[in-house]
Amino acid sequence: MREAANRSHRTLALVACCVFCTPRVEAGGDEPGALAVVQSPRSLPPREREENRTPKPEAGFPGREPGTGCATEKAPAPRPAFKFACDIGFSAGGGAGAGDVASRSVLAQGEPAASAVDAAREPAGEDGIGGARQDAPRKPDAPGPDAPLGSGFQWTLAPIRWGGNLASELRLQGIEDQPRRLQQVEIANIRAGTYLWQPWFAQVTGGLGLVTNKERGSGSEGVTNPGAAGSNSTSVTGNGTLALFPMSRFPFQAMFDVSDSRASGELTRSDFRSTRIGMRQNYRPLEGNASYVASYDRSTLDSPTFGRDTVDVLAGSMSRQLGVHSFDIGANHTRNRRSTSGEGSLLNRLTARHGYRPHSALSVESLASINTADFRLLSTGAVTENRSRFLQLNTFATWRPDEDVPLYVTGGGRVFQSLVDNNGVESEARTLNANVAANYQYSRNLSLTGSASVTQAATDAGSDLLTVQGAGVTYVPDPLALGRFVYNWNATGNVFNQTGGRDGGRQNLAGQIGHNVSRNLPLGRTSALTFTLGQSYATTFDTVTTTSQTLLHNASVSWRLSPTPSSSAFVSLIGADSRTAGHNENQFRLVNLQATGQIQVDRYSFGAANLTIQGTRQNTPTTPGAGFSFNSNGSLSYQHLRAFDVPQLRYYALYTVNETQFRSRLLGDINAPREQVNQSLEQRFEYNIGRVELRLTARLARIEGKRNALIFFRLNRQFGQF
Repeated sequence: MREAANRSHRTLALVACCVFCTPRVEAGGDEPGALAVVQSPRSLPPREREENRTPKPEAGFPGREPGTGCATEKAPAPRPAFKFACDIGFSAGGGAGAGDVASRSVLAQGEPAASAVDAAREPAGEDGIGGARQDAPRKPDAPGPDAPLGSGFQWTLAPIRWGGNLASELRLQGIEDQPRRLQQVEIANIRAGTYLWQPWFAQVTGGLGLVTNKERGSGSEGVTNPGAAGSNSTSVTGNGTLALFPMSRFPFQAMFDVSDSRASGELTRSDFRSTRIGMRQNYRPLEGNASYVASYDRSTLDSPTFGRDTVDVLAGSMSRQLGVHSFDIGANHTRNRRSTSGEGSLLNRLTARHGYRPHSALSVESLASINTADFRLLSTGAVTENRSRFLQLNTFATWRPDEDVPLYVTGGGRVFQSLVDNNGVESEARTLNANVAANYQYSRNLSLTGSASVTQAATDAGSDLLTVQGAGVTYVPDPLALGRFVYNWNATGNVFNQTGGRDGGRQNLAGQIGHNVSRNLPLGRTSALTFTLGQSYATTFDTVTTTSQTLLHNASVSWRLSPTPSSSAFVSLIGADSRTAGHNENQFRLVNLQATGQIQVDRYSFGAANLTIQGTRQNTPTTPGAGFSFNSNGSLSYQHLRAFDVPQLRYYALYTVNETQFRSRLLGDINAPREQVNQSLEQRFEYNIGRVELRLTARLARIEGKRNALIFFRLNRQFGQF
């Protein structure tokens, strides 16, 4: 058995040497060409290890072939053979040091010979290996025989983690004003990750993918017809990340990513190809009181429908703490270009912040910023150009003389300048302001306020200097218990005086009184309802405008639920009605529904909510309202990890809504999609069999105001460990 094991070891060592080096074989001996594996002394039994350490006069020092990483030597007679040593690692000094020797594989035939590592450790002998080690020629920069093992800079092959997936998808998509599409998508991806030299030096990850698409259009009746026009396409995707010194004070990261919307499962009206590249450099000095960041990102979307949309973002920031002073500086340059429509934007921003806090009673914050924006937009078929520049400097200070003194003082100053050019029509404005305010808590229920400000405003039409002085009083008594209800009321009065401006002197007197009643109704041990009804009346007298009066009614109901320590939910409904008579006559109504929280229904099901729905309606004598205008934002989700009581069968439902209209990519958001998904309802079943994943998905959505329906089935097979 030992002979069989030795024979196996010889075969493996021979294969390893053939992979990593190509030695030059010298002729010699009675059995030329016969090669066998010589085991390292560490891998031999104790008796053979001692015999192997005995110097043999026939053994010569292995000489290194010029230009190669392999060394050869003749084996001892009477069994002539050859011994090869290959350097898998390379020393930084360029010579053959102990770092080289430690990574050699030796091949020989006949009697086991001492390995190169033990030869380096043995003392010099007359004719032994140790003597040959000293007498052999060596480069001048090679370390001596006493050099410690592992010295030198070695490049080694690190472990590689790899994996990937193979997927096949069948999609049926219907888009408003477009023919129905049937797509068969095949996806193949492979991913790998490793490090260079040491994990703290460089970490590398990468992937390569292939996406093939077979598409067929719909017939005139909306039913998929194999004879209808179709297309086939192939797309190559990939990604990679390089992290240098990731655990240091100066990590650097570079990345690229090329993806296809058909492989990502994004909800969109048109297929597109996304390309992302980015670099980021961080630095933190040894003292730890500062940090510096510089980054560059580019996002490009390519589609036959909308052409090419590119966003470039160059950013940098600095933060530093010096005793009681703190500094923050940030700069950002963003450009968006759209090839088909000709739209684009150029945004530049520079901000600087300074904080000063000598002690807990005094705090001063200063902010300076410069913003420039150039927009080229397409509106109703016409191109409009808008350029703007905003410069401002703000300082805000707070002071509280003592914790026992109920006085709180704030003050600040502001410099603002704007320049706006809209299609060649230019306007400019400048504002200088200084203000101070104080709040004195006379008692637990009564507080007094006072303020003063000076403002100089200059426009193209002229310049005005305004001064405003004001004083106010607020009284909030303790709540009153009326049975199971809680009653609160409050009163506020303010007086203002203004000098300067176009109107000259101006005085304003305002008062407001309100009350509300609320009740908390427990519903068991885990939930409760809260009801609130309120009413307020405000009146304002102004020497320039007429008197105005406002009557406000509001009502709210909220429900709190906490069935378990890890589950909580909150749902509230608020309604308000405001009517103003006199100056600025109007009617305003508001309805707001909010739901937040997460609930563990049972062992396998879980729900979450973060949804806000708000409706508003405003009427004026000149613009009567047509009805409520609703705006929604948020999401609702539900998942069941054992649908229909079938193991590994999962069900997901997700509803998302965002009715706010915006153009994030034009505003410099590099992660924003090209198209805005206003509403989406998705239901999905997933089933796993080992590494095989099955998915059936149905989506109903509204994208850029148009309906979109999608049904697709996905079969995915994972492999590897990455």
